Amino acid sequence: MRDIQELSAAVLASFTRVHREVFLGDPAANPRLPVDVIEPLVVEDVPTMVLLTPWTLNGLFFPPDGVAPDQLTVAGRARPVFAAELEPVGRYLSVNLVPDVRGLPSPERGRTLAQACAAPFQEAVRQLRKPAVAAAPSAAGQVG
Repeated sequence: MRDIQELSAAVLASFTRVHREVFLGDPAANPRLPVDVIEPLVVEDVPTMVLLTPWTLNGLFFPPDGVAPDQLTVAGRARPVFAAELEPVGRYLSVNLVPDVRGLPSPERGRTLAQACAAPFQEAVRQLRKPAVAAAPSAAGQVG
C-alpha cells in the first residue's frame, strides 16, 4: 500500500493539472475554490481522502483489493461509486459528496464543508470494509 501522504500529494498534483487543463475558466467551476485534499486517512485498510475542487467535492478511496461496490452509504444516503484512473494516482474509487460547489464564497468555506464531509465518508468506508478486513486471514494465525 502506498503511503497516505505520498498518495495525497499525487492526488493534489493530478487534480490540479486536471483543473488547469480542463476546468480553468469553465462556467461550471467556482473560480474562488482551489484544488485541495482534506483529511487523508487510512480507514481500516483503505486510504481515503476528501477532494475539494472548483467543480465538485468528492470522497476518494483506494481499496487495496480493488473491490468496488456499486454504492456507498454516506450519512444515510446511498451514493453511486465511480471507478477511474489517473496518472500518477492510479486506479481510485469516488463518491460525489457535494455535486455543486459553485455557490461557495471562499476557500475557507469549501475546506470547512469538506472537513464536515470527511468523518461521515470515512465511517462509510469503515462500514464497507469491516467484513472484508475481518474475513482476511491474519498473518499471526497462519501456520507456516
